[in-house]
Amino acid sequence: MNLIPKKIIKKAVEKIVARYKISAEQAEQIFLDEAVKNKKFMKNVLEFSEKRNFEKWHEYKKLMKKTKKTIYYFLRQYKHEPEEKVKEKLIELKNALEKEKKLEKTVLLHKELLSMHISSKERINSYEKFYEKIFAVTGIPKTVLDVSCGFNYFSVPFMKTKKLFYVGTEHKKEFVKEINDYFELIKNYSEIKGKGVLFDLKETDFDSRNELLYLNNEKTFDVAFLFKLIPVMEREKKGVTQNLIDVIPAEWIVLSASRESMTKKEKISFRETAAINKFIKENALYLSAKIEFENEIIFIVKRE
Repeated sequence: MNLIPKKIIKKAVEKIVARYKISAEQAEQIFLDEAVKNKKFMKNVLEFSEKRNFEKWHEYKKLMKKTKKTIYYFLRQYKHEPEEKVKEKLIELKNALEKEKKLEKTVLLHKELLSMHISSKERINSYEKFYEKIFAVTGIPKTVLDVSCGFNYFSVPFMKTKKLFYVGTEHKKEFVKEINDYFELIKNYSEIKGKGVLFDLKETDFDSRNELLYLNNEKTFDVAFLFKLIPVMEREKKGVTQNLIDVIPAEWIVLSASRESMTKKEKISFRETAAINKFIKENALYLSAKIEFENEIIFIVKRE
């Protein structure tokens, strides 16, 4: 590693952190890991570092391109903190619940858990008002369906409902188990009940709706959350959300768009809201309210 002059490392790291949501330490490590794989770069780096325009060197540009690609997939894959850290925080929560006896007295620990996931972390400064503003439109729900919920199930204390049945869906069995483990943990400390279910949005059909209705005693949910979901799915495959509304049994549907990219420091609200507006129009939904937060734009809709 010492073969790479500090000025090259410094310049590379500055460029990376200016664009991506990653620490300087992580950026440097990934850059160095990719550098040692590039034999041509390592062989000639000392010679080219003496040139004033070393950034135009083909191997340097090639290395930066590969580093940025690696960082992008690193950020996409690791949406939350390592599992061990999450488990440690859950042990803290368990101990706090045993001491305090009430879920609402552990909101700070819930915030720490929410901050461990890249999606819910962007909402940290808004959670106090987040559900208050949404429920001012929908009414306070007794049942909630949270599609592809991530870590959002940790936000149930912020919903400030005395009694609630929450269903969170995820596409992997291990994520579903984590949701169910959490609701097992809190069951004796509030009237909020919850369940995690396996639900692959890429393989939904008519039976998918019936399965969700069965969980809620054959009744539609009061509110369904599809946070940051529509734009992401449409980016991965155009038209994939076309029939999604048909399998969501809920009176109110809450959609949202990010203002800034999850991985890059770039504004994306225009393209995100365009995807949601298209979804609303194609499904003949009625837009009841649009609420803007620091990092997220909320769309509250109903079927016409």
